[in-house]
Amino acid sequence: MYKREDLIARDLTGSGKTFAFALPLVEYLRKNNLFKTGKVQAIMIAPTRELALQITAEVIKLKHSVEEFKVVTVYGGVSVRDQANQLKAGVDIFVGTTGRVIDHINRGNIDFKGVKTLILDEADVMLNMGFK
Repeated sequence: MYKREDLIARDLTGSGKTFAFALPLVEYLRKNNLFKTGKVQAIMIAPTRELALQITAEVIKLKHSVEEFKVVTVYGGVSVRDQANQLKAGVDIFVGTTGRVIDHINRGNIDFKGVKTLILDEADVMLNMGFK
């Protein structure tokens, strides 16, 4: 028997998997007044920039207002410093690619003390890429 937090979902591209994990996450954080604490509440990791940006776009659609919660997306090819500044300013949901997430971990830019949820999107692809 699986607990709710042990579930793995597989389906075709475009089937709504991102929405299926983003909606319960946002509703949980909303219900428990966990937005705007200044600490990362959820981390979502994806293997590619495109998927990380897609996840962010779906999460943003779930906001009740522009200011309700803050999402940061980190990936290679852009300034690490700008991303670090966003993290230090406080974010609720952190979305990133594997390599850039590791980079921020090594730099000490992520505080894991408040994290309630970790989501690995396309974990099989990340494992095939060599991330363990």
